Amino acid sequence: MHVPNWIGERKSWVRESLFFTVLFVLMSLNAWNRLTTWDDFWRALVNFLILYSQAQFHRFFLFPLLFSQHIKRYVILTSVALFVGSLIVYWADFWLCPEFFASHDWREMGLFHLATCTVSLIAIMALFLIRRFYEQQEKQNADQLLLQEVQMKFLHAQLNPHFFFNTLNNLYGISLHQPTRMPNLIMQLSKLMRYQVDSSRRSWVLLQQEVEFITSYVTLEQERVGNRCQIEYSYPTDPCVLQGYQLAPLLLIPLVENAFKHGTSDIQGCFVYISLTLDGDALTLRIENSMPGHKVPVSSTGLGLQNTRQRLEILYSGKHQLRVDQSAGLYKTELVVQLTPLHHAQPIAVPAY
Repeated sequence: MHVPNWIGERKSWVRESLFFTVLFVLMSLNAWNRLTTWDDFWRALVNFLILYSQAQFHRFFLFPLLFSQHIKRYVILTSVALFVGSLIVYWADFWLCPEFFASHDWREMGLFHLATCTVSLIAIMALFLIRRFYEQQEKQNADQLLLQEVQMKFLHAQLNPHFFFNTLNNLYGISLHQPTRMPNLIMQLSKLMRYQVDSSRRSWVLLQQEVEFITSYVTLEQERVGNRCQIEYSYPTDPCVLQGYQLAPLLLIPLVENAFKHGTSDIQGCFVYISLTLDGDALTLRIENSMPGHKVPVSSTGLGLQNTRQRLEILYSGKHQLRVDQSAGLYKTELVVQLTPLHHAQPIAVPAY
C-alpha cells in the first residue's frame, strides 16, 4: 500500500520532536532541582538548543565526510565547528547568566564550555548513530522480506510460461529447417533460465549480468515475433563499465516482458523499441510499444508494474524515477535508477557459469 508523502513527513517530524524532547530531559536531569523558575527553564532550553543545533550540523554536514573517506577534512572541520560552537554557548551563557561569570576566570569558563560542547556532541551523536543503526536494520529486514516474497513469486511464476512454450516450439521449427542456428539459441535460453534460478537467491547482481539476461530475452522474443513485429533494442556494451555497478536482480525484466506481452499481440503493425543507457551513475530504460486496437486476453506472471514500483520504493527510495504514459496505440515507459558503484558497495559473489 502506497503511503502519501505528507504522512511520512509528519511521522518524521513527530519522531524528531520526540527525540529532541527526550534528549532535553536526559541532558537536563542534573539541573532539574535548579530549574525553579520559568527563566531558569528557558535558559536551559536555549543552552540545549545551541548544543542540539551543533549536533545536527555535525550529523548532516560533517559526519558524512567519514563515509566518503575524507578523514582529514572531517577532523579539521569538526575542530573548527567545536570551537565556534563553544564560543556561541559561551556568549549565550554570558548573556543569560552574567552573575555566574562574575566569579570565574574567562579562560576557565572557555575551557569549560569547550568541554561541554565536546561531551554533548559525543553523547547526542551516539544516540543519533544508535537510532540510525536500528532504522537501517529495520529497512534491511523490510528489504529481506520483500526479496523473499519476490523469490517465491519467481519460483512459482518466473517469466511467462507461455514464452517458454512458444520459444521451444520455435526452436523445434528452426531445428528442422536451420539447424546451424540452434546452438546459439539454445545457449540464449540456457542463460535465461540459469540466471533466473541463480539471481532469485541473491540481493544484488552485476549490471552486466542483468543486461545479458535482458539481451537473451529480447533475442528469443525476436525469434518468436520478429517476422510480424518490429523489434529494436540498444544497450551499453562496454563490459568494464557494466561490471562497475550492481543492481537488484530481475528489476528491469517485468517492464520489458510487459512491453512484449502487450506490444506484440496484434498480427500486423506491432512494434517494441527498447533503449538501455548508462550516463554516469544513472541507468535509464526507455521502452515504447504498440497497443492493440482491441483488447486481447494475455497471460500474466503477476510480476507487473505494481511489484516493480514496490521494489523500487524500498530498494531505491529517492534514487529512481518511473514514468508511464499511455496514449492511443502507444505505451511509453521510462525508468531512471541511480546506481551505486561497486567499489562503494559490498562485493558480489559472481557464480561461474
